[in-house]
Amino acid sequence: MTDISILSGITGASAGVPRSADPEPAPLLALLPAPSDDAPPTKREREALSMASMLDGGDLAVVPLAELRILANSVFRSLDSDVPPRWAQERYGAVVDEIERRMSRIAAHRGAPARGVFRDSPVGSRFELYFDGCLAAYLRYSIRAGRLTLRAVVENPGFEGKGLGRVLIRGAMLDAHRRRIDVIAECAPAQEFLHRNPQYLALARSPRRRDGLRR
Repeated sequence: MTDISILSGITGASAGVPRSADPEPAPLLALLPAPSDDAPPTKREREALSMASMLDGGDLAVVPLAELRILANSVFRSLDSDVPPRWAQERYGAVVDEIERRMSRIAAHRGAPARGVFRDSPVGSRFELYFDGCLAAYLRYSIRAGRLTLRAVVENPGFEGKGLGRVLIRGAMLDAHRRRIDVIAECAPAQEFLHRNPQYLALARSPRRRDGLRR
């Protein structure tokens, strides 16, 4: 059987051959023993074949994150040997860089505003945002003389800091555009949103400054 330590073959050198005689890394698959016709490969043999193929192919972007972690541990063990392979450091760095890129994307996704069900509640004079049937946040407003005034954003406990206010204000601006009414950003979150996203001012009619537009 082939132990997972076969990945120490990243050295590209076989037993008894000086390292200087092999200036370039040999394909890892070529270093693994040929599969036996008498018995299927063991789990460790399959893992060794898979990881050797990953390193030889060079396309780590298609490797699942869990397998990348296993791969990093295996290459690190090779680096931790008495005579580490010359190119193991570079390959280990490539695997770690890919893992860090994946984790950065995951963190960015988790920090993105969540999606939910947006609806207008005329009786309560507020736009509401629901998640799994729960009211997560709402935007209080008033309508008078054909003007929509955005008054306050309220995020319920457990939903703070998730960017829900931006989702509500964006929905309110789209609703005002559909109804062809003016918008007054009275609350600070609405003013900040329009300052950062001035393109939304073009979606709804805005009263002149002398008529009380707050931006």
